[in-house]
Amino acid sequence: MPHITRVVILGCLLLLSVSGYAADYIGANACKQCHQSQFDLWQKSDHFHAMQKATSASVLGDFENAETHFHNIKTRFLRRDNQYFIETRSQDGEVRAFEVLYTFGHQPLQQYLVDIGEGKLQAFDVAWDSRAKSKGGQRWFHLQPDEQISPEHPFFWQGHFQNWNSRCADCHSTDLRKNYNPQSASFDTRWSDINVACEACHGPGSDHLLLARSGKVNRDNTGLLNTGNHTAWQFRKGESIASPVTTSDNKEIDICGGCHSRRLPIAKAAPGANYHDQYSLQLLSPGLYFADGQIQDEVFVLGSFLQSKMYQQGVGCTDCHEPHSGEVKLAGNALCAQCHLTTTFDTALHHGHEAASPGSFCVDCHMPERRYMGVDDRRDHSFKVPKQHTENTSPFVCQNCHQDLSTKWLNNAISLLSTSPSKKRPSDSNTQILDWASANLKSRNFDMLSVRDLAANVADNNLAPIIRATLIEQLATMPSRVTLEVARAALTDHDPMVRRAATAALAFLPAIDRWSLLKPLADDKSRSVRFELAAVMIDVLDQLPPADQSMLVQLLDEYRESLSLSLDSPGTQLVLANLAARQGEHSKAEAHFRTALTISPGFVPALLNFAEYLRMTGQNGETDQLLKKALKVAPDSASVQHAWGLQLVRKKEVTNALPYLLTAATIDGAQPRFAYVYAVALDSLGEADKALVHLKRADQRWPNQIDILNTLLLYADKQNQLDTHLTYLSQLSALTPSSPLVKQLIQKYQPR
Repeated sequence: MPHITRVVILGCLLLLSVSGYAADYIGANACKQCHQSQFDLWQKSDHFHAMQKATSASVLGDFENAETHFHNIKTRFLRRDNQYFIETRSQDGEVRAFEVLYTFGHQPLQQYLVDIGEGKLQAFDVAWDSRAKSKGGQRWFHLQPDEQISPEHPFFWQGHFQNWNSRCADCHSTDLRKNYNPQSASFDTRWSDINVACEACHGPGSDHLLLARSGKVNRDNTGLLNTGNHTAWQFRKGESIASPVTTSDNKEIDICGGCHSRRLPIAKAAPGANYHDQYSLQLLSPGLYFADGQIQDEVFVLGSFLQSKMYQQGVGCTDCHEPHSGEVKLAGNALCAQCHLTTTFDTALHHGHEAASPGSFCVDCHMPERRYMGVDDRRDHSFKVPKQHTENTSPFVCQNCHQDLSTKWLNNAISLLSTSPSKKRPSDSNTQILDWASANLKSRNFDMLSVRDLAANVADNNLAPIIRATLIEQLATMPSRVTLEVARAALTDHDPMVRRAATAALAFLPAIDRWSLLKPLADDKSRSVRFELAAVMIDVLDQLPPADQSMLVQLLDEYRESLSLSLDSPGTQLVLANLAARQGEHSKAEAHFRTALTISPGFVPALLNFAEYLRMTGQNGETDQLLKKALKVAPDSASVQHAWGLQLVRKKEVTNALPYLLTAATIDGAQPRFAYVYAVALDSLGEADKALVHLKRADQRWPNQIDILNTLLLYADKQNQLDTHLTYLSQLSALTPSSPLVKQLIQKYQPR
């Protein structure tokens, strides 16, 4: 009888499940009953070790009264009665002992999570190097060794940027519910599995369990959101690279990409749902990627992989990685030999090195490593073909091993390899990469002459969509007729990243013109595109006819719903502040600015934006205080130096402003506008000769800047030096031949 009752209950639950009730998370241990081998592999994985309770089995660091000194802060790591503590300085300046509740990761480093109240878990910023001692490990090290960390610094361990709930939790645990309370700024965060477990990828398992127990699981009805389904490959006669014989929908990008990418969440995470309906992916932007798409900052794989020809051909994560352990399936070049014929590619003729030596392994040249978090070497997944190096500020992969050889020698070696008759690669592969990377680099320097090159590459459908979207994003920094033409054409592109970038690129248009072009995207199938559209159209609502207003209101409601997912982020509060300000809701705007600075008092974008907002609304009382704080927190920021210099100019303290304006115009992160403003300030003090020298240097750094060239020629004319500066007049004439200034100066100085 008990057995019959159990079957009846399971049958009823199954009926409820298939009748539309959402499946529940059941935990990894429930999966172990039938999937022991997969469970055993998972227990060896980084996913399993993503987060664990702090026990003698999970804690790897030295907690036997070990002591460290970083940034003039003394820290001790202690163990008492099988509990672990970190004794260190807190934000109020007092030294306290904080209990370690959880470990975070395991190899090649391990961090520790401590509770500071209000449900907030913080990832401590001194980590344990868990590598072998022979490799420099078994030591405590600071994750930001080059920053001057103090309790006021944004990266201090108790600050927002070290907060687990907001910054880390959704990718280190399964079925995470952040449960943030904006009123109390507190968390009640929960999960079904403490780490990245089965249901993080397969989706909630209750339906699958019921089907399995009733013997009804089959290929077409698994009860899971996601099951294994990837492309099969085989070598065809005469081919050196395998071709797909079955294809998949590349669902793995949707499953893995959410955590393995630099992105903004825009919908509640659902395992396996379309990536672009859940996240807005960061493109190949300056500071994140080098101009040729190589990884620069910590970007977590997806943006890199989407650039690759392998992804475009249908290669997925599990073609190379065992899905449960996360390890690569085969060692060395055997992994790549699954699809790349060894007699063509694993030869000295191809890679130019002796067999089994550094440089002979595919990953050495096609997946170079870059170090993050002090000790963690991660590989670039764009699988680029090494190319001749130019002065493009991107790393030269060959010099990872050959630091003793000149760039000229290495370029020649690459040239010889590239022209080898044994090569089985498209003849234009290097040229194509160089074309878009070169245009991208020029655009990063605000070179107006890059616009046409950018446009040509955007039109090249052989380029990966993420590259084309990035180039549109760069076009948006130089609004022009070409920008308009390219963006308008890209609005109907098949890829949501391209449509999203095109939407953002049209922000420079007058409101009604913008809406007339973008209105068809109001019902775009991709939430990431609709999210961008709402952001671009915030200021146009009251100018539209009623039917269009209703359409835009729906978009803005969805936009606010997306932003509500990250109300604990100072960046989101800043977006909401600017949204309210643009809609004339000044009390709301101020509240959001202050909330952003409550969450992270040293958040520089909020400090600068709030200062400017107060100035624009005639509330100058706090402006100096906000800008001085920004200057203290980020003295190496060009934008901060510029903002404070401008503030001094407005206070008629131009002489005092000059050092700040000069720093802003010359350090990393400077912009052509900063150089122009500094030159104008010099001229206002009667130092047009110094302004002229400065503008010539600015022209070398940022060629083809119309404002810089205009001002340079005006000052040269004022100093009666234009005869020696006619090359700049020629340069400006090529950029703006119909400019009245150009015509006037040509007429004045043309040979008689």
